[in-house]
Amino acid sequence: MPGGVLATGAALAMALALLLACAATGSAQPADFSLEGEAREQVESLSKQAADVQAQIDELDRRLEITVEEHNATRVRLDELTMELADSRIRLEKARAQYQAQEELMSQRLVAIYKADEVNVFTIILNSDSFDDFLNQTYYITKVSREDAKMKARLEDYADEIESITNEIDAKRAEQMRLEERAGEQEAAIKAQIAERQAVYDSLDAQMRQIIDRERERQRLEREKAAAEAREMLKELEVSDRVQAEVIITAIQYLGVPYVWGGESPQGFDCSGLTKYVFAQHGVELPHNAAMQFQLGVPVPREELQPGDLVFWGPGNPHHVAIYIGNDQIIEAPSFGQVVTIAPMDYGPDYAGARRFPLRLGVAAP
Repeated sequence: MPGGVLATGAALAMALALLLACAATGSAQPADFSLEGEAREQVESLSKQAADVQAQIDELDRRLEITVEEHNATRVRLDELTMELADSRIRLEKARAQYQAQEELMSQRLVAIYKADEVNVFTIILNSDSFDDFLNQTYYITKVSREDAKMKARLEDYADEIESITNEIDAKRAEQMRLEERAGEQEAAIKAQIAERQAVYDSLDAQMRQIIDRERERQRLEREKAAAEAREMLKELEVSDRVQAEVIITAIQYLGVPYVWGGESPQGFDCSGLTKYVFAQHGVELPHNAAMQFQLGVPVPREELQPGDLVFWGPGNPHHVAIYIGNDQIIEAPSFGQVVTIAPMDYGPDYAGARRFPLRLGVAAP
C-alpha cells in the first residue's frame, strides 16, 4: 500500500461517521435495488401472470379493432340505406301526388262530360251539324276517357313500383339496424372483457409494486442496520493512511446492496464484482473473477495485512474475495439472499491468501 497524507484518528473517525450518517438517511445509496430470494420469485410469478394477461388484452384489442371496423362499415351502410330510403320516399310521394292529380283531372273531365245527364247520345246528335260531326265528337270523348285511363294506370303502376322499392329499402335498413345493434353489443362485450382483464393486470401490477416497495424498505432498514453495526466496528479500526481510509469509505457506501450473481454495480454485487467496482474508483482495473484477481497484485503474508488489501478463499483456484478493512474485519458480498456487509475475517483452511494493489485517492465511480 503506497504511503499518503496521514490522517489523525479523529479526522478519519469524523469522515467515517459522516459517510455512515449519509448511508443511514439513504443519500449515499443508489436509488435502484435488486430483488432477490422470495421477493424476486413473487415478482417474477406476478410478472409472468401480468404478461399472460397483457397477451390476452392484446388479443382482445385485436378483436375489438376488427369488430369496430365491422361496426363502422355497418354504420356507413346504414347511413347509405337511410339516405336511399329518404330519397325513395320522396319519389313515392311525388308518384302518389301525380297519380292523385291525374285521378282528379279524370274526375273533372268525366263530370264535365257526363254530369246531370246533360250529355248523352241524343245531346251529341242534336248538337252535331252532321253525321261526321257526331262521329268525331263521340270518338273524341271515348279517346280522352281511354287515354286518361291509361295514364292513370301507368301512374298507379309507377307508384306501386316506387312503393315496392321503398319497402325493400326499408326492410334492408331494418336488417342493417339489427346488424348495427349486434355489432354494438359485440363491441361493448369485448370492451367489458378488456376492462376486466385490465383490472386484473392493474391488480397484479399493484401487488408487484407492494412487494417491491416492501423489499425496498426492508433493504433500506437492512442498510441502516449494517451502517449502525459498521459504526461500532469502525470505532475499533486503526487506519492512519488516507488512501486506505478512502478505500474503506468507498466500500462502506455499498453496505446493504443485495448480492446478485454477476453483479458489478450498486444495483447488485457478487464478491468479485464488489472488489472490481470499488478498486476502479481508486485507479485499479480488475477482472470480474476472484481467481483472476488473485493472480494480480503483490502477495501479502497474513501477519502484514493492511486495510485495502484483497483477501481470498479457495486455495489453488480462489472462489471468493473480500476487502480487508483492519482489525480482522472484511467487507464482502457474501452469497445469494444476503447483502454487502462487514464480517469477521476467516483464516480457516479455505483461506488462500491476500494481494495488495497500487491504490490511489478516490476517482470518479465507473
